[in-house]
Amino acid sequence: GAPSPTSNNHHHGGSGSSGAAGGGPAVCEDAVLRIGHFATPVVMALARTSDTLMQRRALLMMQRLCHSGFNKFNMQRSCGVIEDLVSLLQRKDVIQQALVLECLALLASTDNAAYGENARALGEARAMRPLMLLCRSADPTVHLHATWALACMTVCERNHVAMRASYDTLLEVIAKGTPAAQKYAIFAVTNLAYTEKSREMLKEKGAEALLRHCAHNNRGDRMLTELINRNTLVNLRRGGLPPFQVPSPHA
Repeated sequence: GAPSPTSNNHHHGGSGSSGAAGGGPAVCEDAVLRIGHFATPVVMALARTSDTLMQRRALLMMQRLCHSGFNKFNMQRSCGVIEDLVSLLQRKDVIQQALVLECLALLASTDNAAYGENARALGEARAMRPLMLLCRSADPTVHLHATWALACMTVCERNHVAMRASYDTLLEVIAKGTPAAQKYAIFAVTNLAYTEKSREMLKEKGAEALLRHCAHNNRGDRMLTELINRNTLVNLRRGGLPPFQVPSPHA
């Protein structure tokens, strides 16, 4: 049978392909992924069928394709897959929500797009408001993935002005979100604080106090506290740290 869409394996790209029956050569999984972007229109068509299980399986397939840097770049350039995925964020199935959000975050964090083309495309696809809504999800995976995707939008400076509407959402996650999601909201604020106007607006909303409170509450998490004290608060005070790529929570 097909793998369950709820399996944790999809966060790690799955296992390597097994050899052919009778001792034939193993199929290189990376090679499969490198040609996989040609199947994108078919996968998206399956994701739009009326069968919920088929929708989940198609999105799980899409999620696996999005782990390949080669695919991330070409799936967007050839098929505009980001816009197609954003249209699926309205679905109520939390499993599909989590998968779509993970795909968007992976696509927006491609190293191939050196100037943030995919992150910019996420902004142009009007993803911000549905992402803000899903940041408040009671489902912890949807909550995390939505915050992660929103943070990935901050990699492209061209998104920063429009993203001023997301400040309250990001600060709410820092104040009340899960520790995993808090880290991604902090990544986002660090990137957004690169420009003077953004710094002023974030400080007016009490970002510094919220960040210090978050660091205190998570003082056992060295990575989180160092991120706040050495990066985010420094950028809020004087800027200077340019936007950086946001890592995957499943790396």
